[in-house]
Amino acid sequence: HKIFFWLLLNDRINTRALLQRKGFFLQDYTCVMCNLHALETRDHLFFHCQFAQLCWSYICTNWQPAYTGIQEEISNLKQLLSVPYAMEIIILTCWAIWTTRNDHIFQHIQPSIYRCRKKLKEELK
Repeated sequence: HKIFFWLLLNDRINTRALLQRKGFFLQDYTCVMCNLHALETRDHLFFHCQFAQLCWSYICTNWQPAYTGIQEEISNLKQLLSVPYAMEIIILTCWAIWTTRNDHIFQHIQPSIYRCRKKLKEELK
């Protein structure tokens, strides 16, 4: 999880935007998790996507995306969670969003908030 999160912080997770920058051809570079038809960037997928926002609202009911960058989003979440293990919750929530997205793309499993919450709870155990 730490390696995944390091890659996420450094914008090295293979989102569709990163694959496009690397020259990989895909039929569509938009986010598969929402219907906004937005480019699937790291910030969009993990914080601005409708699906991600629902996942974060489960964890932190009063969180609103800042749209100022990943460091600010994480700092805001840490402050709102105000628990000693806030970073672990943030990392595992990002992991749950990522694996739910990958299940949808590679295994054609319909994404749901329930599935994402279940993944998060399993990882927290």
